[in-house]
Amino acid sequence: MSDGRRGGGLDFRLGSIPVSMPWSGVLGIVVIAFLWRDNLGYAYEGNVVLVRAVVFAVLLYVSILGHELAHAWSARAFGYPVRSITLWIFGGYTSFERRFTSAWRDGVISAAGPISSVLIGVAWLLLAASPLAASDSVYFVSFALGWTNILMGVWNALPGLPLDGGNVLKCVLWGITKDEHRGTVVAAWAGRVVAVGVFLVPAWLAWRQGRQPDLFSFVFSGFIAAWLFAGASDALKRATVMRRVPRLEARTLVRPVVVVPHDLPLSEALRRLEEQGARGIAVADATGEVVAVAQEAAVSAVPLERRPWVPVSSVAARLDPEARLHVDLSGEPLLRAMQDVPSGDYAVHDGTGRVVGILTTADVEKALSA
Repeated sequence: MSDGRRGGGLDFRLGSIPVSMPWSGVLGIVVIAFLWRDNLGYAYEGNVVLVRAVVFAVLLYVSILGHELAHAWSARAFGYPVRSITLWIFGGYTSFERRFTSAWRDGVISAAGPISSVLIGVAWLLLAASPLAASDSVYFVSFALGWTNILMGVWNALPGLPLDGGNVLKCVLWGITKDEHRGTVVAAWAGRVVAVGVFLVPAWLAWRQGRQPDLFSFVFSGFIAAWLFAGASDALKRATVMRRVPRLEARTLVRPVVVVPHDLPLSEALRRLEEQGARGIAVADATGEVVAVAQEAAVSAVPLERRPWVPVSSVAARLDPEARLHVDLSGEPLLRAMQDVPSGDYAVHDGTGRVVGILTTADVEKALSA
């Protein structure tokens, strides 16, 4: 579920959860207020209807935040760290770290969103039916919020990725077949079918009512269908990538290196590199600890005649002291260790702590996308 900021906007925290609302989310408030203004009163009420529309749009985003918090709290209940919540135009996204694979846990986290939307909608309808809604403004806004949230819950429950219902379908198939990849592929194709159906809805409604479909309905449904189809296609691509994850092994991806002192001339370091048939140069400090990795571009930029006078440390990038991986790591534990300490290069060590090579993020990405 990616991280918050997308080039500015509003940022705040709910407890320990960062919440971000990029400018697209602010734009969404304006668009929703415009689309709903005719449903929140009578034409002669003028500015009153406009104020109701803005209040409705703001409270709808609060309701969407409640939907995302349901995902976040469910993830936390299963021990998954929540990174952020992002609210953008017409929706939101909760980013959390899946610590272990579990079909039923992932299914519960996904189902929490649509269920919360329906419950939030029912709460708004109860408010509309209560004495607290004695004024027209409270009634119109709460009634509209009630049915909108219920419709959002039903919409999100449709069985196709990238909707929450698609994730639930994926998890059900995953639990039955014990194959997450197969569940993702079926749910993604279901998402494409849902996208086509959404695009055809205006034509079907017009046919049922014996009228010509209007252009706005086609444009709006086309926008939503395109978003759905793109999300489903992205899920298919990610499923292909994730199927390669179990085959990732630090032992096979590691680049053997020659470890040299930081003050060794570059020419001598390159000679040792060729002599030992290594693929990289690791730089050690006075204690013998690997602290940096020579960068190929920087090495190539040094003229041949200058290399005997240039220390290898001057063409090396320092390693994060925490960027260390055990040579036996593989699959999701390997990716999780890299996510915990983002870096371009990692020192790979064996059981004794001896550095056996360098693992680059570029090599891992290449293995995933090959």
